[in-house]
Amino acid sequence: MKPLLALLAILALAAPVLSQSTGDSQAKPQAKRYWLDPEYQRWLVKYERERDALEQARALDIVGVKPGMTVGEVGAGNGYFTLKIAARVGSTGTVYANDIVENFLAELRERATERGFSNIKTVLGTKTDPRLPAGTIDFVFMVQVFWHLSDPVEVLDGIAASLKPGAKLVIVEHESGTILHEGRVVQERTREIILNVVSRSRFRVERIDTSLPAPAWVVVILALK
Repeated sequence: MKPLLALLAILALAAPVLSQSTGDSQAKPQAKRYWLDPEYQRWLVKYERERDALEQARALDIVGVKPGMTVGEVGAGNGYFTLKIAARVGSTGTVYANDIVENFLAELRERATERGFSNIKTVLGTKTDPRLPAGTIDFVFMVQVFWHLSDPVEVLDGIAASLKPGAKLVIVEHESGTILHEGRVVQERTREIILNVVSRSRFRVERIDTSLPAPAWVVVILALK
């Protein structure tokens, strides 16, 4: 079975009954620990090597994330980028890791514990509201998430409420152009689409950085209007 198909099969068995609670503050359904499956573990090693090769963590340097900061991640998944943020902000900082799938957050919490991180708080959101704590965050990151949002303007506006004065939203995304499936166009992924969404939200573009070494990756730094 191919790694991606194996992952999908494992996740299908692990599909959670989602509540509307937020993060660590309320009881959560018991997660099925699919991440212990050897096939999933093999897929995860390959996946993280591929992401390491993209050097996405350079975005932390580009925007100036420092120890002691409070940083959020929307669409954290199992925590690949969250763990990099946690290492950067250190024990005096805090990371709020959001996702809409409780099982992903359960895996993230277990991975964080294994690696000795106590500065990560998970937040279960909805498809339109990340539910990050209001007015507390220095930077919010969305890494390889934007193209998966069903209502990106609402999500961005939900993020806006979580930011401190002067804080920033950072979108790290791939400008892959036209996505085809069996000869049909299924999605357009261009910088122009990202900027159009931003123009309809509570944000404005502060700057765009294209210095990541992998081709067609862009870091879009947004400030509140």
